Amino acid sequence: MKKVIISLLSVIIFMIVGWMLWHHSGSLPDFIHPTTKYALWAFAIGAMVTISLPMGAMAGLAFKPSVKTTAAMTAFGGGALLAALSVELIAPTVEEIVGHTASSMGMAHDKGTALGTMGALILGCIGGGFLFYTLDELINSKGGFLRKVGTTISFIKHKKRTEAVESQDLDRHSKEQHSEHGGAPMAIWLGLLIDGIPESFVIGAGFLSILSMKLGAGADPSFAEVLPYTLIAGLFLSNFPEALSASIGMKKSGMSTGKIMLLWMSLVLIIAIGAVVGYYIGSSIPHEIEIGIEGLAAGAMLTMIAQTMIPEAVHLGGTKVVGLATLIGYLSAVAFKIFE
Repeated sequence: MKKVIISLLSVIIFMIVGWMLWHHSGSLPDFIHPTTKYALWAFAIGAMVTISLPMGAMAGLAFKPSVKTTAAMTAFGGGALLAALSVELIAPTVEEIVGHTASSMGMAHDKGTALGTMGALILGCIGGGFLFYTLDELINSKGGFLRKVGTTISFIKHKKRTEAVESQDLDRHSKEQHSEHGGAPMAIWLGLLIDGIPESFVIGAGFLSILSMKLGAGADPSFAEVLPYTLIAGLFLSNFPEALSASIGMKKSGMSTGKIMLLWMSLVLIIAIGAVVGYYIGSSIPHEIEIGIEGLAAGAMLTMIAQTMIPEAVHLGGTKVVGLATLIGYLSAVAFKIFE
């Protein structure tokens, strides 16, 4: 409990620093180059989104929610993440394609641009799905499946060749496999990292998209004016239950509270840095490649939802709980669009 309290204080300090950056975002020193300022904003957005990871971990370790509650929250997070993908990643690109296709001039280059953009999006999504699947299988073979209930269930089912996995089996096999795989903590961390890397780029790219639109209109936007609210809400709301559920599973498999919190706090820093990288990359590459990379991230995240989050929620709470919770999560994230 002492380590949880220390981690909670660290999160509070992190949030205070973020609030101060937001509060004074319009009055940063003049000597800070705009590119540097916007990179700091991307970092702050990445930290805001992922701070829910240690918060969720602390909630899971401190309050130990029931299985039904964990299932509902996991499904809620899956729905929120689906909203972030569909509204902030896929929809803008589709609208752009429709705009080119329905050009009043009907020019050939508009049709060609639309075809290239759609091709980049589809190929990116397919590539992202296969990339996540390949890396997930590789990490799971080293013990990374212990990071989540969903991945643990899949591993045990594959090993036992049975259709049902009872809760007692899950707890017992988790402990056995954690002992068997000496490098499980590192594999778990790598597994969480491949879940988080796509969202880090998406954060940076989403921020860049709004920033470019504001700057193109001749405005000098403040921090609050360039926040991709639906994307932030979707990722924040999905990260909290994901960390909550995963931390409970890690604790049952024998990991210490300090090690669990260290895993999540390190991911906050890495994903925030990844958001900065996403901002810089997005501002320096051709548009079609940017769309392809966004599709790569979207495909990886969608595959992750279908492969780990939803199966985990169904196993824990059943289809009735999952269906409604996913719907509520989706609508909750979409509702944040009103702030943009």
